[in-house]
Amino acid sequence: MGPDAPTIDDFVAEAGVARGSFYNYFRTTEELLIAVATDVSDQFLTDDIRLVRDLPDPADRVGCSVRAYIRLAASDSTRGWVIVRIALIAAPIGTSMPTLLAEDIAAGMRERRFTVQSAQAATDIVLGAGLMGMRSVLRGDAAPDHAETVAEMVLLALGVPDAAAVARRSLEPDAIAQRAAAKLGRRGATEVRGEDPC
Repeated sequence: MGPDAPTIDDFVAEAGVARGSFYNYFRTTEELLIAVATDVSDQFLTDDIRLVRDLPDPADRVGCSVRAYIRLAASDSTRGWVIVRIALIAAPIGTSMPTLLAEDIAAGMRERRFTVQSAQAATDIVLGAGLMGMRSVLRGDAAPDHAETVAEMVLLALGVPDAAAVARRSLEPDAIAQRAAAKLGRRGATEVRGEDPC
């Protein structure tokens, strides 16, 4: 897992428990790292991303998510480094984020919002660019608008023609709620008139 990856002995020494106790809960250090990454990422999803899930546009959901993770690194370097380091050694950002991303990629392909040939390649682009964007911020190598620039480039790679505009939509909770409600409002009005809401 890399020359500077922690070992089981490092974890048990830090926790002050016997080596055997480690194996009561985990078989390998990778299992432990995945559990930590999942916990940190799921806390972040619960706190900051849940409103994004209501957005009707999969490009908007992906753009907001990429930006939110990069901004997390800027605002909370400890959590940011935990996500980046563990994702690079063990698993990509726990389990919830990849599951939600897979749903967004599938929706974007189905709705022809994304013009990609492979859902897995699209997922790799988003996760890879997001993680490296976080890393650049954490290392101090990024400009202030790095989150928006990375999101725009990700959306361009997915084939989104209005990537620049989507990548700069507001992340404020009220603005996200308004975008979600606007689509629901249009859908409700067209359904009343008997029109196709899409």
